[in-house]
Amino acid sequence: MADNNLVTPLFPLIVNVLPGAFLPLQIFEPRYIDMVKKSLSNSEGFCIVLSRQDSTNQESHSAYYHDIATYVEIVDFNPLDNGLLGITVQGKQKIIIEDTWKQDDQLLIGKIKRVHEDDDDLSSDPLYVDLWNMVKEIISHPEIKKLNLELNLDSAVSVGYILASVLPLRPQEKQTILEFDDPRDKLNYLKEIIKRLGG
Repeated sequence: MADNNLVTPLFPLIVNVLPGAFLPLQIFEPRYIDMVKKSLSNSEGFCIVLSRQDSTNQESHSAYYHDIATYVEIVDFNPLDNGLLGITVQGKQKIIIEDTWKQDDQLLIGKIKRVHEDDDDLSSDPLYVDLWNMVKEIISHPEIKKLNLELNLDSAVSVGYILASVLPLRPQEKQTILEFDDPRDKLNYLKEIIKRLGG
């Protein structure tokens, strides 16, 4: 994803994936099978977009899904016993969808802009030390280690995304974290969720 602007397929789902994390998917619709084949043959990714479940406005494309999403790449694929195609994607970068249209096969295509996120090392900030300790403890668990999550402990953005990916967050809560521009906002929101979960 070298260019700042890119035209790429969009895959609206009721789940989402954050940068650095993984999402397994079962593909069965012909348009998405074709999308996966082209992605693999061209070594290109696509975007996982969170659908809006309560949308009623038919005037705007943003009524159906969020304009901020995650560019992903396929890291594994295999045919499943149920006859479907199984793939695993990894979130690579936050993006903004600037325009959309549909192909003849109804595959949604988007003109996207990748987002460079302001970042900082907040590991020694007293407000967030507990989050760093939590993520270190979580990623040392044998089952979490198997996930091979892409974590940078010097990055507040990375820590926020990975914590949000391994904790039992709802898709809309992950979306909120993705949409925050300031890494501190991401972490503060996470602290509120962890408090609610009893952490």
